[in-house]
Amino acid sequence: MKRVIKIMLKTLVMIGVLSGACTAWIIWSNRTFGETFYTLYSRKIETPVRAVLLTDLHEKRFGENNQELILRIGELKPDLILIAGDALNKMQPDIEYVIRLCQSLSEIAPVYYGLGNHENEIVYGTDLNKNYLESKAEALGENQEDFSPLIQNGELLERLEENGIQVVQNQSVEALIKGNIIEIGGISTNLSSFWPYSGQFVYGFSQQDQDNFKILISHRPELVTQYIAGYPIDLVVSGHNHGGIIRIPGLGGLISADGGFFPECDEGMIEWEEMTMVISRGLGGHGSVPRVFNQPELVIIDIN
Repeated sequence: MKRVIKIMLKTLVMIGVLSGACTAWIIWSNRTFGETFYTLYSRKIETPVRAVLLTDLHEKRFGENNQELILRIGELKPDLILIAGDALNKMQPDIEYVIRLCQSLSEIAPVYYGLGNHENEIVYGTDLNKNYLESKAEALGENQEDFSPLIQNGELLERLEENGIQVVQNQSVEALIKGNIIEIGGISTNLSSFWPYSGQFVYGFSQQDQDNFKILISHRPELVTQYIAGYPIDLVVSGHNHGGIIRIPGLGGLISADGGFFPECDEGMIEWEEMTMVISRGLGGHGSVPRVFNQPELVIIDIN
């Protein structure tokens, strides 16, 4: 009997030690970030270009004023920095947080900012879904892709523009980077409102000037997989699903940001014909649920 009790006590102690170690690792991993490198080859690029991708920060801080993150990005020597949405939280957003971050990043390389669903709710008062946009048809007028008449709080957009940050919302900009012509566009509508509120822009963006390298920032990856996979867009960058929040070894992410289980678009690189999509696990959290086996991720894309 004593031997059985001894074995049980040892087992309980071992379980306690393992649980404590696992909890400590989860806490540590949520306070740090890992790096994932991807390489993309294109005949449109003559001089190699490095892009750094940040998504889903949700006001997360790595060091005071994000100095750990900013210093590491500087060490990586990017030629452009892409922010694929949800840097802020829609509830009580700290706009100074994102302005300070973007100011520091812009001293390293040009910054291109695509809005996420949290920015949509900050700027427009709601996510850009079909019912909402259809109810605002009169305000939108003939140009359904221009959401500026719907702005309820323009502070974020104004402050980003004042600091030289290029926001891409159903529009694109042309950049000359190390001798390469790169077009960078962005969309932030949700699945229900992709057509016609963003779809027409994406089609035109993909068809024009096809000798130029094209990057599309799409916060939600499902817009791409369901509607435009295979379009002649060289690179799409996305986030939104936080890597599935809780990752199960061998199975991937458990839950999407929209509530579905085992999302297909939780991380990694996907290729279709002329298009490559890179999905980041993101850098921040999702409410009070901790990231489990899912270290925050900084993505580096080398385009050769």
